[in-house]
Amino acid sequence: MQPPSTSTSDRRAELDELARKSADVIVRAAERRSPILLVTHFDADGLSAGSITLTAVRRLGASLHQRVVESLSEDVVEDLGQIDSELIVLTDMGSGQLALLEKGFREKEVVVADHHQSLGEPAKNTHHFNPHTVGYDGSTVISGAGTAYLLAKAIDERNKDLSPMALVGCLGDQQDKGPQRKLRGLNADILRDAIELNLVEETQDLILFGRQTRPIHRAIASTTSPFLPGLSGEEDRCLALLDKAHVPTKIDEKWRTISDLSTDEKQRLVDGIIQHMMALKLSGEKALELIGSVYTLVKEDPWTPLRDGREFATLLNSCGRMGRASLGLALGLGERGAAFKEAELVYSEYKKSLATYMNWLTTSPGALIREENLVIVRGEGVIDENMTGAVSSIVSSSNLFGTGKVTLVITTRKDGAVKISARATDNLVSMGVNLGKILQTLTADYGGSGGGHAIAAGATVDKDKLDGFLATFERTIDSVLLH
Repeated sequence: MQPPSTSTSDRRAELDELARKSADVIVRAAERRSPILLVTHFDADGLSAGSITLTAVRRLGASLHQRVVESLSEDVVEDLGQIDSELIVLTDMGSGQLALLEKGFREKEVVVADHHQSLGEPAKNTHHFNPHTVGYDGSTVISGAGTAYLLAKAIDERNKDLSPMALVGCLGDQQDKGPQRKLRGLNADILRDAIELNLVEETQDLILFGRQTRPIHRAIASTTSPFLPGLSGEEDRCLALLDKAHVPTKIDEKWRTISDLSTDEKQRLVDGIIQHMMALKLSGEKALELIGSVYTLVKEDPWTPLRDGREFATLLNSCGRMGRASLGLALGLGERGAAFKEAELVYSEYKKSLATYMNWLTTSPGALIREENLVIVRGEGVIDENMTGAVSSIVSSSNLFGTGKVTLVITTRKDGAVKISARATDNLVSMGVNLGKILQTLTADYGGSGGGHAIAAGATVDKDKLDGFLATFERTIDSVLLH
């Protein structure tokens, strides 16, 4: 791997060249009418990436097949290898499993379009398109959907109309980490594409789920990013908070939404949330994360969640986590009507599941282990294997169980292996914690595999080796933070 250039313009030129080379592989396969297999991850970012790639390849008139998977294990790769295809295109996954892809796809050509930290070198038959290889941080400045978008744009400039889905993906990946939750880096470049085509508008407002579609108290209760202890999932308490803040919830018997509030009312609402957090002896600064950039998909119907980029991402995430990835992919491809109504029902069940898990955590003393630099949630037999990522994100951001700690959520998979989702904080990453690299390094000794980003990663290990893994993981984190 060549060392990344230090020049911003040079790096971008290198990235575009990588995209062009991978795009050429796809275009040539389509021209040969070779069967193409598209594989993507099942979360919001992966489904956004999958919908972008599927649309771009379909526009080439290619013969294709789409699969959505939770991870790339040996069994999954073996299964994918049996599908009739000459080219396999993986989005939002693959960079951490290059050796596995080399072993499983020897007779096929492979394109990997990913934004996770890579492990090893790609095989000769693998075209590896990853912003990390030229010096971009895939955890903060571009998502899997963004990488898929750059690939689609390299296939044909007219695919710039897919830019809104790239933004949905990066918002689903929680990459809105700039001041006032703005997008940065390559994500900001993609936003400019979308704005220039009049597909997306950026404004400043309160960031609450359903700010245009739900009664105010339900919008607050539906918000999980950030998680608001005592309010998220608690509609009655949200009503009480609004009453205390003197924010009317109805006018002429009609429920008001966040978008109906005046600037003064919004300020009183935020002040009320800050006071609520401080009363729980938590930092009121968390409430300030509710103010920032809002990304509106202007071609979507008004008064639907699909019009807001973050809400669209939440619907996709709920579909993937609740075993309905194909439904999320359909939304990303533009299906509405019955598909959208069904997705709303899936989201409702997803929200109930998260609330159930959080209630279980706060009422089951044995469910959670606190160490000096680590919080471990033992969710075996309770937390669904598809929900560990969502639970770990909420626990990490909630400040309920200690600040400045790495969060691990553990559960058992259907095949008996242990699944682990890990989350850090921006501050821990700045101190040297890199969860993706740590899990890549440690898991091989414990019968599994792992990887991801510095701030968020996942892994599997053998059930019988879990205790040893946890002890080694804790020592590794302690060692990093002691330096």
